[in-house]
This record gives sequence, C-alpha cells and structure tokens, in this order.
Amino acid sequence: RYWGGTIETTPDERSFRPYRPTVLVAVLERRSGSVGAALRLKYADASLALEGSDAVVAVKDVFTVVSAAPEISYRLLTLGLENELRLHAGTLFEYWSVEEEDSRIRVGAHGAVSLTLPVGGGFALSLAAYGAVIGSPFEETELLETYERRALWRRGVSGGLRYRL
Repeated sequence: RYWGGTIETTPDERSFRPYRPTVLVAVLERRSGSVGAALRLKYADASLALEGSDAVVAVKDVFTVVSAAPEISYRLLTLGLENELRLHAGTLFEYWSVEEEDSRIRVGAHGAVSLTLPVGGGFALSLAAYGAVIGSPFEETELLETYERRALWRRGVSGGLRYRL
C-alpha cells in the first residue's frame, strides 16, 4: 500500500496516489557470517486513485514500476539452530512508467526486518515487515493548482520461499 504522493491544500486533504499495486519481487543475496548483501528486483502495476476521507476513485493500470534496491543486512539474533532475525537497509532506484506521460526515475531508501525459518532441503520460509520512501511519482506540471507533491511512502508485510544454492 502507498501513502503520500500528493496532498490537496484545501481542508478536504484529498490525495492522488498509486493504488493497490500487484507486485513481483526477486532477490539475489549473499550472506557471510552475520552480514549480508542483496539486490532486490521488483516489478509492479498500480492504479491511480483520488482518495478522500469517505471515498476512493481509481483508474486501473496507470503505473508500471521497475525497481532495483541494493541492500545490506545484519543478523540481529539466531533463534534455535538456523532461524534468523535480520535487519535490512539500502537505497531504492525506481523507474516509473505512467500511461500517456513521460517516464521518470525516483530514488529513495528502504528497510525491513525479516525472519527466516528453514524447512529442509535448502528451502526456507521468509517473513518480512518493510517500509520504503521515494520522492513523489508525480511531476509538478501534472497536478492541479490545489495539490502539492509529497514523498511516497509504502509499508507492508511479505512472505516468501527461499532456496539456498
């Protein structure tokens, strides 16, 4: 889910933002001891929404986002023999393709806390809570006079299956 993007400067405080993204992520990671390095690659499609306190109006398939997020991680603690709790942080580079508008690149930061639970045969379950922030995906010239750009925040939870090579 996204928060921010724009805010209306009237008392209504409605905002335009990307809405209900469908996200696919692949991660390449190398760990050595308690430190790790990774590259997260993401593809997402999202709608454009005008959201107020009582209603949301959305236009489907307006945004396509491709991102690369290099990161470092640190093992905070080990639970049992192989279960790990890790802290992740890094930069975020995103390419936003906007229907009928020029594409744009945004840079930001991301962080997460993850728990890895081995299930055998080189496989492990990974659970994470994450957050990220980038500049507004909107250009100033695309907004009505009563709107101003705001940083775009997202947070969420994810689950995945890891395979150790």
